Amino acid sequence: MQRIHTAAGLVVLAAVALGAAPARAGQEWTPPSRQMPQMPAAGELDGGWRGSLGAWFGGTGVQLDQVRASGDDGGARPRFVRFTAQSRPVEAWSDRNGDGRADQVEVFRDGARAYQLVDTDYDGRANVLRVYGAGGGLAREERY
Repeated sequence: MQRIHTAAGLVVLAAVALGAAPARAGQEWTPPSRQMPQMPAAGELDGGWRGSLGAWFGGTGVQLDQVRASGDDGGARPRFVRFTAQSRPVEAWSDRNGDGRADQVEVFRDGARAYQLVDTDYDGRANVLRVYGAGGGLAREERY
């Protein structure tokens, strides 16, 4: 009888341990802040953005020194910036209202959108985090 309880206890402990195990590096992405990031200046797109905005790339599974940025819509601060590594998107930031702060941050895994962080009311703070499944469909949405 004691042996059965011990074996069952080990199975329960193993299940708890597996369920509580941290995700492998690069599996989960979480924004470093609910405060949306400042769009990089046009002059920073050649690599100067890495120091000030590097925290936003933690958990993407890509080394920061491999990421390149390109911006659209000109001006001092582009309204759309795509960050790529090895010809695949890593993140895309959009400034939809032109205030110089990203209103939407999309994170990609293996070329497919995995996360989308959105400031729906343009106050500079994220309101919605969407998580997409492997097939590209919306897996869950969190509202802040």
